[in-house]
Amino acid sequence: MPEFNLVDQPWIPCLQRDSGKPQELSLRDTLTRAHEIRELSDDSPLVTVSLHRLLLAILHRNFGPASFREWKELWQRGEWDSDKLNRYFDEWKHRFNLFDKERPFYQVLQMQNAQGKDVELHPVALLAHEAATGNNATLFDHSFRDAPEAYSAAVTARYLIAHQAFSLGGGVSHPFNLCHAPLVRGFTVLALGNNLFETLALNLLIYNKELPIPQLGKDLPVWEQNSTKQPDKNGTHAQGYIDYLTWQSRRIHLIEPEEEASSVLWCKRLQNLRLADEQLSLDPFKCYREDKERGLTPLPVDPEKALWRDSHTLFQKTDQSKRRPEVFNFLADIEMARRRGEINAQAAYAFAIYGFATEPPPKSASVRMWARERLPLPLHYLIEPQLVEELRFALGLADDVSAALHQSILTLAKLLAAPLSDDRNARQPDRNDVRNIANSFSAHEFYWARLDQPFKKLLTDLPKDFQPKSGDTAQSSDAAMTEWVGTLQRTVRAALDNAVNSLSGSAHDLKASAKAEGHFNQQMGKIRKEYAHLFPSGKMAGGEA
Repeated sequence: MPEFNLVDQPWIPCLQRDSGKPQELSLRDTLTRAHEIRELSDDSPLVTVSLHRLLLAILHRNFGPASFREWKELWQRGEWDSDKLNRYFDEWKHRFNLFDKERPFYQVLQMQNAQGKDVELHPVALLAHEAATGNNATLFDHSFRDAPEAYSAAVTARYLIAHQAFSLGGGVSHPFNLCHAPLVRGFTVLALGNNLFETLALNLLIYNKELPIPQLGKDLPVWEQNSTKQPDKNGTHAQGYIDYLTWQSRRIHLIEPEEEASSVLWCKRLQNLRLADEQLSLDPFKCYREDKERGLTPLPVDPEKALWRDSHTLFQKTDQSKRRPEVFNFLADIEMARRRGEINAQAAYAFAIYGFATEPPPKSASVRMWARERLPLPLHYLIEPQLVEELRFALGLADDVSAALHQSILTLAKLLAAPLSDDRNARQPDRNDVRNIANSFSAHEFYWARLDQPFKKLLTDLPKDFQPKSGDTAQSSDAAMTEWVGTLQRTVRAALDNAVNSLSGSAHDLKASAKAEGHFNQQMGKIRKEYAHLFPSGKMAGGEA
């Protein structure tokens, strides 16, 4: 019988702390040596998130912590208690075998469809959203049913865990049609430390009968539960936070390889648990906003907008209309403890944002794009509303400059789409032609992509010069903001020049670019006048602004 036990077999992708070299480690080694590991990282952002949640479930089961005092003791230790973890793994090792004959890890044994017949076999690539199987969009490769790709046991285990957390709804199944898994909607935030121990500890929230979500019964990870829950189309309640972290959204059975530890080709899959009343199980790593009809809903990934452009929303304190990720409230408590001298910690860490956007209906079961961003996180943002207002102002100014670029590019596209004429009755260019010409310049993609690194610098530099001011509104006049404004000017100028320089140089194109240039200078002039204290006097490179 093939055996691949996740407790002692290497399968978790880690980077060594000193050398940065990749290495696969077992579940036992990953946690007991977490202080020696730089980070856990998989090519798939969904796998990376899901593995962190699995590790957090094990840590909560063993260490709580039931109070912030207990958390501080864990943090000061600097590593996880290996004796306690080893005892736990020895006790439950039999439930971590990927191909167990009685209780395979994160799977079920018997699967039948509505007619009581065996369930159809699927390529194991079905578990990976990155693969093209069945109705999955062909994003990264072309794995077809008639030539299925074989996955190693280690890779299969990673995709199995990710699939339970990120399964997309919208397909026919039994006993009811496929429903979204808990992490499909919205994006997930993880705090990042200097090593894996710190990363896990920074995300190890206070855990008791009320936090992070209310316990409705005996809260156990799925491998400790004596009996598996039965699917209910009306929804199933999570018994607690650990149950939620190991939620089984699909009934999956891997077809074991013929040879021990060989590759996996096939699997079976059906709908399993649908999470009931998500308002009772608000994910502490998601940002929520109030919807009049649906209540609090996760802030979604916008395919047209980098996530850092809404970072001020993530940092803002919770109010009636939104909730920032609960992990950020926890990090604010850590910062206050650091300031009181209660723990040895840093004033700044980093955080990562993971998620994906799906295609609009009727293709909502297909992934449109991935999101994986890493940003610095000075904890001062989490306790100082005026500093968040500074950040909001900086991003709003970037949007204003982007709008000036947008109007100028539209002006250029309109003039290129129709002959230049002083006759006001001349035929207006076709809107689709104008839009296609404007999009062909990719000016906005150019602009925002060039601001990615400068924004990270701004995020780090703003707290250095920040001084709380009287009143409700902070004024932006420090060196970091002035540098940001200069970057916006240079970047928008380069974006427009890039579009103009792509033209043929004909008389028609030159006239069009000259008028677009005039419109741009007019729009930027309004911005400079409104925020004169931030803009240096004089000319911008390329023309008056």
